[in-house]
Amino acid sequence: MTISFLSCKSQTDVNYADKLKSCLSNEDVNLLNKATFHFEKLLSEHYQNSDNSENFNSYLTEIGSIQTEMNFTADFYLNSSSIEILDEMEKSGTFGKIWTEFIEDPNEEEIPIAVPPGYEEPEKEKIDLYILNSNGLYLECINKKSDNKEVKEVLNSQSEYGDISPSIIAGAMKNAMKKTDFDNGLNKTIVAIGFYYNIVDLLNRNQR
Repeated sequence: MTISFLSCKSQTDVNYADKLKSCLSNEDVNLLNKATFHFEKLLSEHYQNSDNSENFNSYLTEIGSIQTEMNFTADFYLNSSSIEILDEMEKSGTFGKIWTEFIEDPNEEEIPIAVPPGYEEPEKEKIDLYILNSNGLYLECINKKSDNKEVKEVLNSQSEYGDISPSIIAGAMKNAMKKTDFDNGLNKTIVAIGFYYNIVDLLNRNQR
């Protein structure tokens, strides 16, 4: 059933992010559409379900639940097509309109803890992390074109506090959306970019 569903829908039929065309370039929007289409296919295959709105809703529920152990395989995220789409975004400049490198504040005070004499704190392993760009054209465009006030509030909080656990942000986003919201293509793009491709990028940059 999944195969027949996917075969009747080609990439040229999708226009998830077309609402952003007035404030992003055609190339940006085409890449967002391509990215969302690919993610939608992955969800359909993963959940073995042709109801795409339900699949998006299930995915957001799953990654937004701290209690639930996610059942996604590594190649759900680290597959050649997803990584290739991110590479295309970097080469075109779309990536920088969406994300920016997270720089830890060196002046941020750490909470002091009691340690035994002679204890040396192990050196922290550097994580290459990119977060939603608060000054990027993508977020600016979402703020102008999205009709969902709560979704915009979550995205703006995510850009302001970029090192918050993805599950917490996803949980907040889930509370702001219901299944029928995913009948709106732009909402699918928002979830694909904010809760799938950012994870792909994080895992791909920090492979051990």
